[in-house]
Amino acid sequence: MPRLSLPVLVSGFLLGLVLSWSLISGDAQGRVNVLQLVAIYIILPIASLVFSTASLMLGKSWNFARLASIFPFWSKEYQQKILRVTQQKHAKWYFFYQSQAAALSFSCASLLVLLMLLISTDVNFVWRSTLLSAEQLFPLLEFLAKPWSFWSSAQPNLELLKSTQDFRILSQNGLVNNFAGWWQFILGAQLFYAFLLRFISIVICKVAFKVINGKPDSIQLMTTVRTQSSVATESQLATTVNNIESDFSLNNWCGVDNKLLQVILDKLEFSQSDEIFAGPLASHTDQMIAERWQKTQLLIVKGWEPPLAELADFMQNGMGYLLPLDWDKNGLKQLKKEHLDEWRRFIFQLPQWKLLQLE
Repeated sequence: MPRLSLPVLVSGFLLGLVLSWSLISGDAQGRVNVLQLVAIYIILPIASLVFSTASLMLGKSWNFARLASIFPFWSKEYQQKILRVTQQKHAKWYFFYQSQAAALSFSCASLLVLLMLLISTDVNFVWRSTLLSAEQLFPLLEFLAKPWSFWSSAQPNLELLKSTQDFRILSQNGLVNNFAGWWQFILGAQLFYAFLLRFISIVICKVAFKVINGKPDSIQLMTTVRTQSSVATESQLATTVNNIESDFSLNNWCGVDNKLLQVILDKLEFSQSDEIFAGPLASHTDQMIAERWQKTQLLIVKGWEPPLAELADFMQNGMGYLLPLDWDKNGLKQLKKEHLDEWRRFIFQLPQWKLLQLE
């Protein structure tokens, strides 16, 4: 089960805080339009939940978390994390889960604002509509309040609707001074539509993760590689090469430092090369460029780590030389045989790539 994303949670909370404060604080006389609150705390949660669920079922990721992840102001570490997530098999479930958590955070902020303002200010709930009358609006509000029908004081009634309509006009005649009768209805709407529905969706998402994504892709791949290693024959191991026959673009997947990179280039008798950036340390933009790269690459990885699904997916669309390395503070080391065989077995399935070993 993935951890909740703090940036997404904070974004949802701040959005709920700002939006709720601007609506519930009202105007200079403390007047708050109930219909606007219905739109934000009932219609918006229902519509967004239906939209994100439909997106999930269609295999897409059209939701708050996915849209928020493309903004350029996130830290490099967070962008790298999102990039790794998008390359996983069940990325759509991850973004759906994070979106529900963001909506729940939005709801918590909204509840906090409502309670604070109810305690500290005199909130006058009113409603205005050019097209709707109290008689037309009442059946809709009555239907929306059915989930908390046991809470009688939080149910709308026609008399309250009539008495709080056109407050701006009525107040001029001194007929209405203070309308706080709507606060329990608004609280019920927040608790059910904005909070409870999201909480249930998160629980469902957790169950789905356990059923559909019981093992992360990386663990599944490592298990497969290790199982294959016990039955593999020499014919299933790719041969290695010791030199590069053409110009190449350097892809420092594992983040080798510049000093060690220069040692590698010296051994290959290349003074310099073009560079592209992909992998866990690359930005989203650099990753997109690298995935479309059609020239020969020298792809450098950590030799002691098993080949993961993220790397395999990337290499499907490229070609060149794969160089698994082992090193310590003293420089390059000889790659252990079991690690080398693992990479030979991996590269055997990618004929457009060759396994490079430095002499």
